[in-house]
This record gives sequence, structure tokens and C-alpha cells, in this order.
Amino acid sequence: MNLCGIVVEYNPFHNGHKYHIEMAKKLSNCDCLIAVMSGNFCQRGDLSIIDKFTKTELALRNGVDIVVELPYLYATQSATQFAKGAIATLELFGINSLVFGSETNNLEELSEIASLEVNPDHFKEMIDTGISYPKAYGLLAKAFLPNDILAISYLKALKGTTINPISIARTTPYHSSELGPIASAKAIREAVLENRDYHEATPAVIDHPVFIDDLYPYLRRLLLSMSREDLQKIHLISEGIEKILIDNAASAATFKEFVDRSTSKRYTASRIKRITLQIMNMIKKEDLERIRKTTYARVLGFNSCGQAVIRELRQQQVPIETQFKRLPKAMREIEFKSTLLYASLFDEEHRQKLIRQELAGPIIIDK
Repeated sequence: MNLCGIVVEYNPFHNGHKYHIEMAKKLSNCDCLIAVMSGNFCQRGDLSIIDKFTKTELALRNGVDIVVELPYLYATQSATQFAKGAIATLELFGINSLVFGSETNNLEELSEIASLEVNPDHFKEMIDTGISYPKAYGLLAKAFLPNDILAISYLKALKGTTINPISIARTTPYHSSELGPIASAKAIREAVLENRDYHEATPAVIDHPVFIDDLYPYLRRLLLSMSREDLQKIHLISEGIEKILIDNAASAATFKEFVDRSTSKRYTASRIKRITLQIMNMIKKEDLERIRKTTYARVLGFNSCGQAVIRELRQQQVPIETQFKRLPKAMREIEFKSTLLYASLFDEEHRQKLIRQELAGPIIIDK
């Protein structure tokens, strides 16, 4: 069976994502499309404006056959680790191709960059390699294009696999705030925050939006009550950044002000936000020591086509899990902690609903 994979966040799902799904199916000519998706927390350190179960249903109703959760520990890390986790998860399904968007849509150039022994998270290191100045300058310029960085990270993660990479052009600028039939996720989130009409851009109905700013009072309490020694045990805390965070929590009135004050050449805004997620979810360095690599895939939802694929893979003893209780204990504990934090932003009825969904089986949609 010809299987195609895509890596998504859907924060929120919009018409551009629907186009990505349609093109992935067309270009790969796949029998089944599998999306590995970040859950309630996203790669650039944000909360998902809609919960992962709502995102799963939207994906299934718009052309995806199987939605697989990217574990929290990968979903909230740098582009390199995010890509490694996503590709490792999709490898369990034995996908034949991976379709991703990029700003340049130049697979040859992206592959050339991916072949360099540099970390896509730190493109400035390229200037110290043997490549010519004009080319180095061009690569550095692309450091501000988020989907190109992810594309390069995917290509690096694909090394040593038989998965065929396919690139498609991103239809809107990532940072664009313009609304319309095709709009960026950022534009939609801003419209929701400002109570403007966003429905032309997305089939999603966003009744209970949440934003990371909503968690700032909780983050502030933690930073001002935890000792530096305890903060140093938290995942992603290093180089004395905890002191900077404590000082800024004491003086910054808003989350945006806190992030702006904490940002520097060494620490980007996204990196600061990812660190705050680890603090609020109390993810410790020792937690990672118990989890060496991706050894399972948790399915959040599927249709009849996806069900056939899952059945076949299980017959081959591939660790495809549909029940939360069957996840490895170390991962299960982290996923549940993160769900409790996310759910805390809702009223009690909705909070209990999200917790029940986390412990229940997958969403099943008839194709």
C-alpha cells in the first residue's frame, strides 16, 4: 500500500492546510494519508488555540485518513528535534513519501543545505563552513523563513530512510496578518483574539480559544516561588537562563513583556516560550533520560481507510496504540500532565471533557 505522511500543527486548521492535504494526495498518489500532529502545545512554544481532539476531527473531515499525535517532548522542541520525532513516528507506519511546504519550494537547494554538517536551529554556524560568502549569505537570509527551516530539518531526519521527500510552495507568508480565503494561522489567531470574523479562512469553529498569555499568572508564580536549583532541573533550562526568567517575571506585567525582556541573540522568543512550557508542565531533565527514542505511535483518530492500515500494521507487530493506557508509562505521565495544564484554562465542564477524551479511545470518522 502506498502511504504518504505529512507533519502538521493545525493551530488552527485552515484552508491552506486543506490545500496541503489535497496536494499531498495528488503528488504522492497515495492510498492513505497519515498526519503526525502536535497536540495541545506547539513547536514555537505556543498553546494550540483549539484542542487536539477538535483538530483531529477537522483533519479527518478534510481528507486525512489517520491522525497520529507527535509526543509532547518532540512537539515542544527546536525544529531539529521536532522533525526527528515526527519522522521517527511516521517511519513506524512505513510511509513511502513525505509532503511538506516551504517558502522557497526548491527541493534541490533545501537538500543541499540539509547535507551540510550544521544545525538548522543555528544557521549562523554556516558562516564558519567552507561555503562561499554569497551562498552563506543566502542561507542566512533564509533563517527567517520558518517552513524552510522545518523542511531542512525534515530532510536531515530523512537521511538513511527510503522515504521520498516532496515539497510544495507555501501559499501565504507565515507572518502575514492578512485575512481572506487563504490566510495564515497567525492571521486567524489574531482575528479570534480581536473578535474579528475569521470564518472565510477556516472551517474551524473556535468557540473556546486559549492563548499562552492566559497562563502567565501561573508561570509567574512558579518562577517567583521555585528555587534556582529546582529550576535548573527543568528540561531546556541551561546557561543560567533561570535567573533571567526569575528577574523578568518579577518585573514584567504581561507575558509578551516577559518574553521580550528575556529574548536575546542567544535566546529567541520561540526558545524562551518553549522553556516556559517545560516549567509550567514541570518536565525535568530526568524525564528525558527515561525516554530514549520514539517506540510507538499514538493514533488520535482515523477513518475506514486508516483503520485498514492500522489493522495491517498491528498484524506485523508494529506498536500502533489507540488507547492511552497502553502508552509507555513515562510518556503517559508526561502527556497527562500536559493535558491537565491545558485543560485548566477551561470551565469545569469543558475541562472534564478534555480529560475524558485524553483517556478515551480515538475519534473514528466514516470516510
